[in-house]
Amino acid sequence: MKDFFKGRGFKILLATVCILLGLVLITASMGNSYLNSALGFIITPMQQLSAQISGAAADAVPDGKSVEELEQEIKELTEERDKLVNLTIDYYDIKKSNEQYSKYLELKEKNKEYKFAPGSVIASSSLDLFYGFTLDVGSLDGISKDDPVITESGLVGWVSEVYPTYCKVTTIFSPDTNVGVLCQRTEDTGVVSGDLKLADQGLVKWRFITAQNKLEEGDIVITTGISGLYPQGIPVGKVKGIANDETDASLYALVEPYVDIKNVRDVFVITEFQGQGNMVILDDEETSSSENSGGDEPDSSSSAASSEEGASSDTSSAGEE
Repeated sequence: MKDFFKGRGFKILLATVCILLGLVLITASMGNSYLNSALGFIITPMQQLSAQISGAAADAVPDGKSVEELEQEIKELTEERDKLVNLTIDYYDIKKSNEQYSKYLELKEKNKEYKFAPGSVIASSSLDLFYGFTLDVGSLDGISKDDPVITESGLVGWVSEVYPTYCKVTTIFSPDTNVGVLCQRTEDTGVVSGDLKLADQGLVKWRFITAQNKLEEGDIVITTGISGLYPQGIPVGKVKGIANDETDASLYALVEPYVDIKNVRDVFVITEFQGQGNMVILDDEETSSSENSGGDEPDSSSSAASSEEGASSDTSSAGEE
């Protein structure tokens, strides 16, 4: 026990008691203000931090609204946003319809003998190398197989398959398409059809041109209307140049369609037109010669008729596949 009073631990304890006693005496002589100040020095920052947190929470919940009230407000704002989105969509649909109707009236004014069915592209396949597509109109809208498909700019292709509420369109980029054409300026005639190598370049091939052709770059190419598959005078495209066929050394012209077929969205299907289905009648000798040659004599309107007659059978078989 004596050792305890002599030890270091007892000395530390005694010093602590003396210090505490001194603080008590000082506090008693100065009052509680000093102790409160000391405590306030420690507590005040904590109180400020707490106040800031409380204020932030109050800002997050304005006017003391409950969670349920806030959820209801969010729901109402979401519904309002959806209404605005739908109104915007309706606006653009109406605008699109008005634009299409204006184009329809313009075409109708220029071609009073035509009957049209406006349609919009609803599907296309990236696997189709010739950019064919599906329209939202079908047999219930008066669409028939082989009907021409155009825009206000020119020829797009033809209806290759028909169903009650939709149809499929084969474009002029396809080799299954054969269109009798002539140059407005020179009256050179021939047949335009698609080509695998040219389709990706946005071009078609004008076959069966003669060495005596007078075609120049920029010449306007239109349909002849000879076969009865396409109306006469529909713009097809413009001449981009003349080239030699690598397989048989024959001449052909490159034609750039007026329609941006790869990105077309709205079209018109011609359901009726003057001369529809009426092929130019050739005499027996010319018909026999054309059939035997496969329409390889393009230097006259008769050969163009024969070539497009072959196109008629091609398009029919294409639609059945």
